[in-house]
Amino acid sequence: MVFRRSCFLFLPLLATFVVAQTQAPAPAPAPGAPALTPGDTDPSYRLAPGDSVSVNVYSEPDMSASQRLDVTGKLRLPLIGEIKLGGLSVREAEDTLEKTYRERELLKTPLVTIVVSNYAVREASVLGAVRSPGNFQFPKESTSLDIVDLITRLGGFTPTAKSDAVSVIRRKPDGKEEVTTVDVESMISGRRRGDTSRREFAIYPGDRIWVPERLF
Repeated sequence: MVFRRSCFLFLPLLATFVVAQTQAPAPAPAPGAPALTPGDTDPSYRLAPGDSVSVNVYSEPDMSASQRLDVTGKLRLPLIGEIKLGGLSVREAEDTLEKTYRERELLKTPLVTIVVSNYAVREASVLGAVRSPGNFQFPKESTSLDIVDLITRLGGFTPTAKSDAVSVIRRKPDGKEEVTTVDVESMISGRRRGDTSRREFAIYPGDRIWVPERLF
């Protein structure tokens, strides 16, 4: 009788212990460990001036920083100073920083993660014979867009558009402007025919596009 009574007293205690173990919170990550969340940046995304980034050096909080890339695409980081990361993919920028830490003998086996916390505004202006002219803001994490896709997003050409002679004005690194005439009509026709060899033309932030009208 005493044994059975002890069992009845023990079983509730055992059940309480099991529930407590199953509901126990997961252990917290080690201090300084890079946090991988659904908001992590696509490693292939190319950094651009104006992007705000968080640079995290594993187990080295004093070397980590949150900054905005300046107009030349540079960051100023502890112990490194100024370093240009603009134009590099996130993965390339991480590799560049790790290599810099090793070459300067600051760290033996650095592990760097970069997350873009805020993207710079990226726009291209499209004027002339399109259904929705004006400034087009690039989607998040996009650094370029095919001209056919861009025109499509703006509702397409108007019936009077001279779509085989679209002008794209682009400012080169030396400050000079370059004008390229693009036959968008042939690209669209090729896409409709399922021509996989069709040529594409990439539009970048800062480009200006002018769609002229046909003269009748």
